[in-house]
Amino acid sequence: QACRVWGHFYNTLYQEKLGHLSLDSAPSFQLLEIGFFEGDGYSTFREFFPNAEIHSMEISCLPAGPRFQGKWPFGNFANISRHYTSLLENNRLHCGDASDQAFLHRTWTNHMKRPDAPPLRVVIDDGSHHALHMLQSVLFW
Repeated sequence: QACRVWGHFYNTLYQEKLGHLSLDSAPSFQLLEIGFFEGDGYSTFREFFPNAEIHSMEISCLPAGPRFQGKWPFGNFANISRHYTSLLENNRLHCGDASDQAFLHRTWTNHMKRPDAPPLRVVIDDGSHHALHMLQSVLFW
């Protein structure tokens, strides 16, 4: 598997804390992944949580250009995922900076907080790993 969990023991933690949501009988819910990167985490979550509506945020799929213009100069890592195009078309992959409160609010308001949407139950921040960015996730979600 491309998403390697050994060394971090995420598989044990996820099973312990979120295993009840992995059952076929679990109610539907939303999961937000911050940091799609190449999509390996998304694929793993999709398999582990069969009833989840999964949303992912990724900065690298912003248009190419300088950061001071709100763009991304380092290449699009996300577009190698086989799910990339369909996730964009279905508003499940949200391109932007997850430390930007305005982006978080737009994504929540326009794509996740729909009348027919299941409740948001899980947020996994595997983005930049910067303390201030992770704090933003905790405080916003």
